[in-house]
Amino acid sequence: MNLLDKLFSKAPNAADIRVQLKEIERDQKKKRRDLDVMEQRKQQKVKEAVTAKKGGKQEVLRDVFREMRQIEIDNGYVNSDLRRLSLAKTALTSFLRKMEMLEKKKDRKSLQNLIVRFKDSSIQKAIDSAEVDDDTFNDMLEEILGEEELAVTQGKVKEDVGFAEFDKAIGEMAKAEETGTDEEDLNRFQEEIDRAIKAEKISDEA
Repeated sequence: MNLLDKLFSKAPNAADIRVQLKEIERDQKKKRRDLDVMEQRKQQKVKEAVTAKKGGKQEVLRDVFREMRQIEIDNGYVNSDLRRLSLAKTALTSFLRKMEMLEKKKDRKSLQNLIVRFKDSSIQKAIDSAEVDDDTFNDMLEEILGEEELAVTQGKVKEDVGFAEFDKAIGEMAKAEETGTDEEDLNRFQEEIDRAIKAEKISDEA
């Protein structure tokens, strides 16, 4: 994403920060719409899976499972992007407040030092990782020390791990639709499906 690196390639002013904040807000809205579309696709796939299960089409069911797994993976990427956007917004909002305070005091030297500290800090790395917790990130903003390295966990997806659980949950849902069921059971089936399609990650071992 490198929002801050790009913004701080030259000394930004308050107007530059506000423009970037507006852009972040637009990106957040787009990402949230993407999540809504993914949720709709996932619900459609559940219906397709139930139909395939009722028809005894096991290979079709497996294909639907893989499609839902990919939707879940894509969902994870979008959520990570949203986390990065949220962190960047927090960082820039905090920076803007301090900038405006120093501008009111006409303290140019402190403002220049603030810009340098912010530019040279590890804030961008923390944002890129999308894994830093709020307390740690807020501490980093206050300190503006830099040089911290945050570990980013990479993972691989095992394509069909969870299919058995998915198959079972879809089967139960299909039977329930035929015999009639209440909303509580349907919610339980949906939770089991969601657990099944969660991408299992294993640490990279090189």
